[in-house]
Amino acid sequence: MKIWLISDMHSSPLDLLYGNSLDVPEADLCVCAGDVSGSIDRTINFVFSEIAHRMPVVMTLGNHDYYGSSIQQTLDYVRQATVGTNVHVLENEEFRKDDLRIIGATLWTDYGIRAHPLGHLAIDERRAVAMEACYRVMVDFRTVQGSEGHDRGRDGLVRPQELYSRHRESRTYIENKLKEPFKGSTMVLTHHSPSPRSLDSRFRGQMSNAAFASDLSAVIKRGRPAFWVHGHVHRFCDYIQSETRLICNPLGYQRERGGWTGFRSGFVIETTPEGRE
Repeated sequence: MKIWLISDMHSSPLDLLYGNSLDVPEADLCVCAGDVSGSIDRTINFVFSEIAHRMPVVMTLGNHDYYGSSIQQTLDYVRQATVGTNVHVLENEEFRKDDLRIIGATLWTDYGIRAHPLGHLAIDERRAVAMEACYRVMVDFRTVQGSEGHDRGRDGLVRPQELYSRHRESRTYIENKLKEPFKGSTMVLTHHSPSPRSLDSRFRGQMSNAAFASDLSAVIKRGRPAFWVHGHVHRFCDYIQSETRLICNPLGYQRERGGWTGFRSGFVIETTPEGRE
């Protein structure tokens, strides 16, 4: 099966000035790893107008796709907007087509990676420090509302604790699904990265790296998915970890296009029952 991979398209009103038309290749399926735009309305409209009339789309939402609403409200909306269509938005859900299954979630981070100056701290202290630092600098905490049933800030906005809780739910879901036998290729699709190896070297040592990746090396090694596709990191990567091929193919912001992210137009992989290209 031919799969077109893309993420981080960041459609915005600037598209009217600069354009954001995609070179859509011939493929059986588009797999999109999130951050289509900065609002769920624009995200859904963009996917239907630019891609879904050409091929089915399997996607997960990125942090930007939740802007202006809560995570739960966004998920409720997108499920209603896509029911009965060929657009499948996965949040702790699975998609199957022929000899391919895709296990998907946004997979917010666990704030536990060591890729910053305080990485030597014990895990609980390291996580607390990273949560506080990311809370101060990440735009998510000024634009995404807190969901009901979660601890919200005094301004009603999302807090790192909700994102960490959702990370744990998604990680458990992915781990359990990978234990289920499947005769074919298994792909995990997330927005956030499951490995610090994907982090952009331009931001080496920054505390905010904890909001971009978690270290799920053990999950990858035990679960052995053929592919793990992610977004969020605006840097193309394609490498093998354990027996899994990790891929990120981000278009990026308008200012980053033209080679900055390493985006490969029309990037298509072919899956086989053995899970190899």
